[in-house]
Amino acid sequence: MKNIFFYLLLVFLMSYFSYHLTIHYIPKAVYGVFHYKLEKNQNLQDNEIKHFNLPSDEYKNVVMPNPDFLYSLCFYDLSKGDLNLTGTMPDSTYWSVSFYKSNTINWYVKNDIEFNTSQLELKLSLSDNNKKNTIQSPEKNGLMIIRILVEKKDQKSLDYFKSLQKSIKLN
Repeated sequence: MKNIFFYLLLVFLMSYFSYHLTIHYIPKAVYGVFHYKLEKNQNLQDNEIKHFNLPSDEYKNVVMPNPDFLYSLCFYDLSKGDLNLTGTMPDSTYWSVSFYKSNTINWYVKNDIEFNTSQLELKLSLSDNNKKNTIQSPEKNGLMIIRILVEKKDQKSLDYFKSLQKSIKLN
């Protein structure tokens, strides 16, 4: 009988610790490694947007990214105040803005149809002030990803979409 209670306790403890390891620690470790790799390999600092070209088969920072999208990434830190995200986005193709917590959980996504305009104007804040275009971050640190679909890969189209991508600013 003692063995049964010992094994039940052992199973309970293993389940409890593996659950917390999986839910709390592994996602933060994945975020930390991704943040470190981009900071070291791409010289990406917090609150600074990095615009990437269309991914190729040699791109190694993200496993199998979609080769039809231009990506802009930013690790944000709201400890010094709110951030304003502005830019001109394409009006003829899909684009989206996504925010992730430091445990890799996506907490905000909005695409071109939901914006109803090609002007990107968002304020990222820790406080909830209910102002238009202000979104409240659940954490002071996280990741922002902007995706722009590039359907035609000719040089004129690429130059157009890259110019729009470069118009995206964070201050």
